[in-house]
Amino acid sequence: MRFENSELRAFQAVVESHGFNRAAEALHLSQSAVSQSIASLEAKLGTRLLLRDKRLTLTQAGRRVLEFANETLREEQQVLEDLHRIKQGAQQVLNLAINSTINRFYAPTILNLFSQRQPDAVIKAAELPSRDLIYGVLAGRAELAMGPFQTHMNAFTTVPLFRENRSLVISPNHPAFEQVVKGGSLQQTPLITSSLDNPQMRPAIQRIRDSFKNVWEISSLSMRIHFVDQGLGAAFIDSKLLDEHPVCRQFVALKDIPFGSIERQVGIYYKRGHKLDATSEVFVDVCKRFWNIE
Repeated sequence: MRFENSELRAFQAVVESHGFNRAAEALHLSQSAVSQSIASLEAKLGTRLLLRDKRLTLTQAGRRVLEFANETLREEQQVLEDLHRIKQGAQQVLNLAINSTINRFYAPTILNLFSQRQPDAVIKAAELPSRDLIYGVLAGRAELAMGPFQTHMNAFTTVPLFRENRSLVISPNHPAFEQVVKGGSLQQTPLITSSLDNPQMRPAIQRIRDSFKNVWEISSLSMRIHFVDQGLGAAFIDSKLLDEHPVCRQFVALKDIPFGSIERQVGIYYKRGHKLDATSEVFVDVCKRFWNIE
């Protein structure tokens, strides 16, 4: 079974238009053709995507398929736009994926320096959880990734730039603050992180994960900080944030825990064997100069 873009486009149009008639008009198709596409999609998946009462309602499966449809069709449109620019001879694109810490502290300055060197380049920069950077590059959604290196980077060419230190912290607002700070069990609190790491890529993280009550996956850095501040869990926070962020400065590092501090190499990486285009090479050079890397 595979998704057909025509079916995804019909499904997206029905949801966005709140009806089959308006979707058919938007797609310049007959209503029966749109209805047939939705029926075919539901039959393939073996589940209902839409509840057709007085108003259309998405099922849980429908919400997930809509997310997939939005992402797939957005990427399709982006490819078409890129191909158009290539045909026009004006394709200079920096396709970059970065993690939240780099986006907060370094991306504005670095991208400004890059734009001064490449004023005609199109910049596409997406903020992703550190784990998703790897999958983004492997899947071809980004040419370059900028973030912490994982344990196994054999599939990538890496350009080390600097080292970062992250501390496991908790807020004084946490209901078990005193016990945890004095060495109490972390089983009383969730670990709030951007994503669950693949144990094969970072084996020790499985043991860290098991030390907590459970794990919350929160991709937004500001939301992770908010939840820690509210006393809802503990999190690994970059040392720059602990020094400079007004909320993070109030957090307390759990220094007596064996894994209370994690040091990581941070840099740029891309698929091994892939030859970077001139635009990406300029960006790598900008980063090397910024961090004084020979």
